Amino acid sequence: MKGTFLALIVATLWGITPLIEKKALNYIEPLTAVFIIICMNFLIMSSVFILLGKVDISSLSSIPLKAIFYLLLVSILAGVVAQYLFYRALEVSSPSKVVIISSMYPLITILATSMISREIPSIKVALGAILVFVGVFLVMD
Repeated sequence: MKGTFLALIVATLWGITPLIEKKALNYIEPLTAVFIIICMNFLIMSSVFILLGKVDISSLSSIPLKAIFYLLLVSILAGVVAQYLFYRALEVSSPSKVVIISSMYPLITILATSMISREIPSIKVALGAILVFVGVFLVMD
């Protein structure tokens, strides 16, 4: 139940932020916005780690290179490319439409997991994916 509650908070925060991002994009270019977001995330997370006493530079050297590679890949794909394209979409379309269409990533995750990990989705997951697809289809021009 705790996971569900936390996920609902995340959904609420992610549901509100595109409205704020759209406002910011009235004043700056998407690439600049991505850069500022990345810098702010770094500064905020660094401050949180320092305030909580979680900074242990010596432990960073024990992180496996594979983990760093995977996180670098995620940073490039989601943190830069997808965020930039999301902002470009927000510039030319309504936040509600952009969010609905970009929220079909669970469907892509299910398909990728099925193909790469050979994980077969449950009936409930498959039905949920179909509903996501139908929802996206309904809002597309």
